[in-house]
Amino acid sequence: MKKISFLLLLLPALAIFYACNGQSGHAIKGAIEGASNLQVMLEQAHFDRSNIALGRVTCDGSGAFELKQEKAFEPGLYRLTIGAKKMFFMLDGSENVVEVKGDLKTIDRLEVKVTGSPTFTCYSDIIQGLLKSQVKSADEARLVIDKGCNPLMKAFLTTQVLGQNPGAFMDDFRSANTSLTAAMPNTKYAADFAKMVSDIEKQSAQQYADEVIKVGMPAPEISLAGPDGKTHSLSSLKGKVVLLDFWASWCGPCRKANPHVVETYNKYKAKGFDVFSVSLDRPEGKDKWIQAIKQDGLLWDNHVSDLKWWDSAPAATYGVRAIPKTFLIGRDGKIVAVNPRNNLEEELLKVL
Repeated sequence: MKKISFLLLLLPALAIFYACNGQSGHAIKGAIEGASNLQVMLEQAHFDRSNIALGRVTCDGSGAFELKQEKAFEPGLYRLTIGAKKMFFMLDGSENVVEVKGDLKTIDRLEVKVTGSPTFTCYSDIIQGLLKSQVKSADEARLVIDKGCNPLMKAFLTTQVLGQNPGAFMDDFRSANTSLTAAMPNTKYAADFAKMVSDIEKQSAQQYADEVIKVGMPAPEISLAGPDGKTHSLSSLKGKVVLLDFWASWCGPCRKANPHVVETYNKYKAKGFDVFSVSLDRPEGKDKWIQAIKQDGLLWDNHVSDLKWWDSAPAATYGVRAIPKTFLIGRDGKIVAVNPRNNLEEELLKVL
């Protein structure tokens, strides 16, 4: 299946925009310490990863530059490259001259002073906030998106903070699409984003069709030994809301996801939430499995594994072809959500 391509603004790869040469009209000007004699290129960027070159200049010996435009800036997403540094930013079309000051060493973190564009400043402030504190839940992600100063910025932020698992947030993508289409009809931005949403919907539908276990089905029984040799059964947790979590000590993404699972468990265990962890560790990996449980603070009692790696019997039963893979099970023992990783708390609150 064709892989959906997002214009994901990976924060460590961010950079900054500026320009050189000129005086009045529409321009992007700047003074960047450490950018002496470096080339500056300005482009307009789009959701489909296409870019339109708008100008190229060379900074002077002090890192000053000005990139003039004959026409007014269009509302949109822009990319400025200075040497090897890049940065995406947004303009709303009302700007005449935008001035930027900063240090080349830190412009990829948007540590710059900007005048002449409240929209750019708005976006910069949001990114600074993301760099300082990690988004831990869907609700926190939505708070970030809501800070966007226009529908285009909100649509772009939606791809940034919810784009790793877009199928789980279809309502958010649809809402952003509706707002962007109304605000910027007949534009490439609206058309590209609408196509992106359509592709996500198609991919999500196909993924759901390929799932062995679907919402509403009774959760198949799992009964295996834990690290201590005692047998633990999934059915013994009936009456609780259970996160069935397929993971392994060798799985980097699993280990990275564990702190959020632990946080959620501690927050809701008193209300009847529990976790049943199935490890896909290797036959020789029992010690690493036990060590990972301790290192990651996986406090719940139900840890099981047949130590058969990808030949794990429960993994085959549940159609697990990649990990981490999770299933949320209701108090009646039926599946209520498949792979609720990024929106676990949201799904959990629906059934607790």
